[in-house]
Amino acid sequence: MYSKELKNGFVIKEVSQQELWSALDTHFNEAFSNRTDAKPTWQIDDASKEKIAGRQQSMVRYHLRLLVYSADNEVVGWHFGYSTDAETYYMQNSAVLLKYRNQGVYAEILTAALEVLGAEGFQVVTSTHHPNNAAVLIPKLKKGFVISSMLLHERFRLLVELKYFFSSERRKSFDKQMGLEFNP
Repeated sequence: MYSKELKNGFVIKEVSQQELWSALDTHFNEAFSNRTDAKPTWQIDDASKEKIAGRQQSMVRYHLRLLVYSADNEVVGWHFGYSTDAETYYMQNSAVLLKYRNQGVYAEILTAALEVLGAEGFQVVTSTHHPNNAAVLIPKLKKGFVISSMLLHERFRLLVELKYFFSSERRKSFDKQMGLEFNP
């Protein structure tokens, strides 16, 4: 499993689903304390819930779960996501706890995730974000992600989709389709 020492005494490690969920149970609300939630106003009937759960269980997906620890073994942040198809990975959630922000930890998480995903042979990495989340958008744009679309989600509201292409040729093709030539 992936493990790497980072600057400032931090360590990033690939972890099991149980370890990730345990860390999220403890730290998720703190990491997203500024979030406002649009609670769903709809209900999913039990038969549909059962079918959805069955599909979720039967799908074989690649999952990546990373936790970042401080030198004293405290959780600092995380990343988790999954493959949406054989060549595309979706970065579902990443966060850094408030007291560890502005120390480059998110950029390190991003670098580590791309390192692992590239080694796994993924071609494209996608993610969605609130358009005013500069703390995530700026590091991703600096890393080479590009804005690929905007969408209005019924629960999470307006989101920006970003894509990262491991192949510069594929990125050039994407940019050309968007109307601009890619000049790295």
